Amino acid sequence: MSFTVRKIRSVPVRRRFPWRRATLTMLAIGRPLLGWYSAWKRRQEEQRSALALKRLLLVLVAVLCALLLLSGTAKALIGLKSMGMRTFVSLAGGEIPQDSNGFTNVLLLGQGDTSHDGKDLTDTVMVASIDTQTSKSVVVLSLPRDLYFLSTEKMGKGRLNSLYRDYKGYLRGQDVEHPEAVKESMRELSKEIGRALGLTIHGAVKVDFEGFVQAVDIIGGIDIEVPEDIVDTEYPDEHYGFETFSINRGMQHLDGATALKYARSRHTSSDFSRSARQQQIIVAMAENAKAKKLHRDVSAISDLLGVLHEHVATTFSVRELIALAGAGGEIDRQNVVALQLSDRNGLYDTLAEPGGLLYAPPRNLFEGASVLLPVSIPEFPVTWKQVQAFVSLVTRHRAVYLSKPTLSILNAGAKPGSARSLGNELTRYGWRVDYIANAEALEDQEASWVAGGVGTNEPARVLMGDILGLPLQSGESLTATEQRDVTIVLGKEYRYQPLQSTIEER
Repeated sequence: MSFTVRKIRSVPVRRRFPWRRATLTMLAIGRPLLGWYSAWKRRQEEQRSALALKRLLLVLVAVLCALLLLSGTAKALIGLKSMGMRTFVSLAGGEIPQDSNGFTNVLLLGQGDTSHDGKDLTDTVMVASIDTQTSKSVVVLSLPRDLYFLSTEKMGKGRLNSLYRDYKGYLRGQDVEHPEAVKESMRELSKEIGRALGLTIHGAVKVDFEGFVQAVDIIGGIDIEVPEDIVDTEYPDEHYGFETFSINRGMQHLDGATALKYARSRHTSSDFSRSARQQQIIVAMAENAKAKKLHRDVSAISDLLGVLHEHVATTFSVRELIALAGAGGEIDRQNVVALQLSDRNGLYDTLAEPGGLLYAPPRNLFEGASVLLPVSIPEFPVTWKQVQAFVSLVTRHRAVYLSKPTLSILNAGAKPGSARSLGNELTRYGWRVDYIANAEALEDQEASWVAGGVGTNEPARVLMGDILGLPLQSGESLTATEQRDVTIVLGKEYRYQPLQSTIEER
């Protein structure tokens, strides 16, 4: 066995530490590390700040009607950051997405949550067209869940409320991660709806039922004028069964759960009544939040952040949302045009209603399913031309629609029934026609014309003359009963022509 021997020192040798060399080395290494750490810390702060901004803006965009309250959001953030509106938007905001008319078009989706059957069905679908430049207004168009798409580029065919669910399921089957599958499905649905309506949809926002309920409760509930009694004995409960939901007509104060039932109930009314109630709720939420100065209530904003960010998804970027928040301050919240597509088309001895450009085909053509298709001229092939003409008219001339002009149509020599046909057509396109009759004091006219002259609603007269291709003339010869904001006189040469073609020409 081998071994070695070494001498043991009783007193260890003390060596001098090279402080100078170590200090220089630490400075050489530490300086970039310190810089990296400082930069990393700044990025983390910015990311946390951006995340907070994103969650806040997403919640308010989705639940408080997509930008109607974004100006309040921006003011709240400005108050917390101690900076001015312009500084805030210029530093954090991007370019506002707009179409060729200067409008920003947003798709709003409402879906069930995990406690509801069909949680991925988008039973609430609205398009909000926002004008921050000229009229400072929003046009909100509700689309029925049974609206049927015969073909799409990527989503197949089916009812509107199932397209998102089915395409998301397809993407998940292709191993697309859930968050990206959600956003991509929203993007593709936006494209398809945009193609159908003739609009460029710039982004989508989706909120589920739980988020909606909690948002209504946070703002203290809403006050709603219920137009008629509702007794729904088949309202879906949370156990795949039914319960009874009832509410009386008149002014009612609703909490979140009741507001959701009011928005969803349809067994004692139509899907179109439900769409009108949903629009009513959104406006009520906006008005209540404004009245209570939500943008100054840091606690309410914090609550929204804490309980709702998990219930909202969007395709907008944070910078786009911030830019829209700045522009939202210019929107007059009273300037809201609310319409819906429906089958109240007046074609089969029924009354025409605004947006009545759909019809229900025989169920046996769709395996017994109840669906809605756009009324087409000619009947086949099915096209979206009338819907597109309607959307184009109401969005491009929203200022006229906001003025809510009344119309009178007088037959002064035209073929019998012409005034009624034109009245139904104008009603479907959102005009308020409240008087149709034979002209009393006028003899039969050779040509048709629109009563003109300087008045409080001259833009409506000019637009109607342009749509119908008719000249403006003085309405002095008309009786007081016959006169409205716009009075149309149909002469002998008048031949009814669908607005689809006349609007396309202009």
